[in-house]
Amino acid sequence: MSANEKYATMEDVARLSGVSKGTVDRVLHDRGDVSEKTKQKVLKAIKEVGYKPNIFASILSMKKKYRIVAVIPYFQKGEYWEMVYDGIMMAESQGKSLNIDIEIVYYNQFDINSFRASCSNTMALEPNGVLIAPIYKEETTKLVRELSKSDIPVVYIDTRLENTEYLAYYGMPLYESGYLAAHLLLGSMKKCNVVNFNIDRGDAPPNDSMLNRHRGFLAYVKDHDIDCEVYDCTMQPNDFLYNIQLFDRFFRENPHISHIITLNSRAYMIAEWMEIRGVKDKVLLGFDMLKKNLEGLRKGYVSTLIAEKTSVQVHQAMGAIMDYLIFRRRPALKDNYVSMDILNKYNVDFYVTGSGNNSVLIGSGFETE
Repeated sequence: MSANEKYATMEDVARLSGVSKGTVDRVLHDRGDVSEKTKQKVLKAIKEVGYKPNIFASILSMKKKYRIVAVIPYFQKGEYWEMVYDGIMMAESQGKSLNIDIEIVYYNQFDINSFRASCSNTMALEPNGVLIAPIYKEETTKLVRELSKSDIPVVYIDTRLENTEYLAYYGMPLYESGYLAAHLLLGSMKKCNVVNFNIDRGDAPPNDSMLNRHRGFLAYVKDHDIDCEVYDCTMQPNDFLYNIQLFDRFFRENPHISHIITLNSRAYMIAEWMEIRGVKDKVLLGFDMLKKNLEGLRKGYVSTLIAEKTSVQVHQAMGAIMDYLIFRRRPALKDNYVSMDILNKYNVDFYVTGSGNNSVLIGSGFETE
């Protein structure tokens, strides 16, 4: 459309068809008593003038309300799930303009009963759409099947359950990220010893994201004929002193191990131990742009981080649900993989997280957690 052209309005349609605006509105929304002859006149006029209804105005005038429920773990400041929360909040103002309310249902990620309660709470809220990270596979599958019965769209983040009905997935390609991690950590080595530090999940099942990354890591070792012994050791998620003693004991008993990986977001735990003990002969690779991970990277204790724009991808995931609710439009891709960004101390201060008006330069002094 050129600058001199104007959009056709409902008044134009009414004038051309010789009826009132109210009649045009009834034809557009298929309501009220309109004769077939009048209906055809209005439809012909719509086609001739190229009228396109203002969808957003129609949504607001209908005053239909939607509710999206996001199911995520409780978190402490600076943890990975805070970045997920930030992405949800980025979508909140957009949702309000479309009559969409956003509710967050929290649970303890290390307690299956807490997650079960969150599933019940989610259903009680009668959502129109659900965002979820499927930490508990069996329970999530039950929830998603229940939602599917009512045609309620589900979008996965962090990982996905392939044998369920879901609208979209937004996240890192997990197997490939483990493969990449092995390449970055081991390079062209033909013989090595590596320790992988996991998080103790108590009675909770292993995290599917970490399992897929671990498979990718081992696949790289096998594909490249690396004689590599991988030790697995378990950290406590919230016990600093226990972890310090754990690292002391492990490396005292295994001084030959110089390569360390965490397939989770807690690389900073090892980095803090390295700083306290003055350890400089270890190579540590981790995941995610937590503030403490970035501090360890800048100081040289974390050698490499594989990062993703978590808050942005969650914002996109929320947008996919909104798009489906308002326009019944599915994402172009069902599985939306985000880039695996490689950060080290030389490029971290020039890395931009976000997009458009939400872009933040990490080295600018703004917190990125």
